[in-house]
Amino acid sequence: MLSLIYAYLLHYLLHIPCFGLYKKAGKNPMHVFIPLVQDFTLLEIIGRKKSSAYWGLVPYINFLFGLTWTADICNSYGKRSLWQHVLGIFFGYLYFPIIGLDKNTKYEGPSNLLSKEKKIKRSFAREWADAIIFAVVAATIIRTFVIEAYKIPTTSMEGSLLAGDFFFFFKLNYGARTPITPIAFPFAHHTMPMGLGKAYSKIIQLPYYRLPGFEKVERGDVVVFNYPGDALEFPERPIDKRENYVKRCVAIAGDTIQIKNRQLFVNSTAQPHYKKMQFAYYLINNSNKVTAADFENAKVRWYNQFMELRMDENGIPVRPVDELYNIYISYLSQKDSMLVLLDNDQLTSLQQSKSVKEIRPASADELRQVIGDNYLDALFPQNHQVFQWTLDNFGPLIIPKKGWTVKLDKATILLYAFTIKAYEKQNIEIDQNFTAIIDGKKVDTYTFKQDYYWMMGDNRHNSADSRYWGFVPEDHVVGKPLFVWLSKDNFNSFMDGIHWSRMFRSVKSLCK
Repeated sequence: MLSLIYAYLLHYLLHIPCFGLYKKAGKNPMHVFIPLVQDFTLLEIIGRKKSSAYWGLVPYINFLFGLTWTADICNSYGKRSLWQHVLGIFFGYLYFPIIGLDKNTKYEGPSNLLSKEKKIKRSFAREWADAIIFAVVAATIIRTFVIEAYKIPTTSMEGSLLAGDFFFFFKLNYGARTPITPIAFPFAHHTMPMGLGKAYSKIIQLPYYRLPGFEKVERGDVVVFNYPGDALEFPERPIDKRENYVKRCVAIAGDTIQIKNRQLFVNSTAQPHYKKMQFAYYLINNSNKVTAADFENAKVRWYNQFMELRMDENGIPVRPVDELYNIYISYLSQKDSMLVLLDNDQLTSLQQSKSVKEIRPASADELRQVIGDNYLDALFPQNHQVFQWTLDNFGPLIIPKKGWTVKLDKATILLYAFTIKAYEKQNIEIDQNFTAIIDGKKVDTYTFKQDYYWMMGDNRHNSADSRYWGFVPEDHVVGKPLFVWLSKDNFNSFMDGIHWSRMFRSVKSLCK
């Protein structure tokens, strides 16, 4: 209901610049201020059925009908050229007042009733140009407010969602965001195709606003959101142009999280392990050695599990720097042992293999050999000396909630100062005594302005998630995945690499 009210309010306000058009058409210009009457009058001016006005009450659909009505308005006042239609579609609420004030512009009659001699015959090129413009504008509106396609680039959600899964995500569930950078290249996110620079302009930056949604983000939801770490970019990217990530929300605003020996607790309650959730295990071969067949029988994706690693002068594998979050198995000592990432079913299968001598949870030291010695310092809040957290033993930590007032002391300042600065946009500084200074004033408390979430990948030991970069602000939430429409790997031909069993499966069913 709130979404409907907002949509109509916006629809109502955007009619007001048509004041002059009503007058030229011999209609009472005061009709622009009367709800519904403004729609009926405008539709009468352009020659559309009055019943079409009710489509203006339907959120998002009204934008699509508005494109056709905009072209009709231009035609009714003799503005029939391509560039005039473009002005009407993209800048109508600046262009239409100009038409209304222009003494040389006359009302020529309803667009669909104009005599043939007054109409300009469209060329083949013009017909195609109009169709393309309409399609681009319509698709852009749908992509911005309703639904968008996404490809999973990394393995952080294996095996729930696979690298190479293509899915659609819906933006209405949590409420679509109005564009912050409206001047942008169609269908591009933040970079032009082939790396040809930025796909957007900062000349116009609108304030953040989210339309009312149908639901709130809940624990267990798989969520598409903008990567918060992009707040560290310089120059800083606008929120809507930051990278899209997909993770599982494991805790919502106000929750207290803690990880103890791999087990996640939320508000002191142990959370379920999802069916395909993966953890790192240390596998020791016996004399038979583990073979590809052992992993295939366990339904371990071979090409994702064995990575070719560089060898040092002693023949010991060295982790490539650019593969921090894409390592599945790393040989540690002449292939006699290895780290593997497995879900529970895969673990059970490998435990039954005669080639496996021992398989157990990987220790922090063993993980460090794969991830790197500095991974502990990279964990949120990037101060291992004070917090000494690991991937498997983390927290406790309170997720900020709108209206929650936190007492700022040495510990909490280290946890929340970056969030206050980067996402709450407060000029916060910390002196040598760990006293917080906001806008030049010493403060000992802070009240948060929005909700935050804690996002983690189902591939718990191979995921860049909140354990590294902290809280996800509500204004970074983009949408909720719907279904996988294509799933393929990059190591086989197109047809051979398609995972047919995943086609058109709902993301909810894949992530149980």
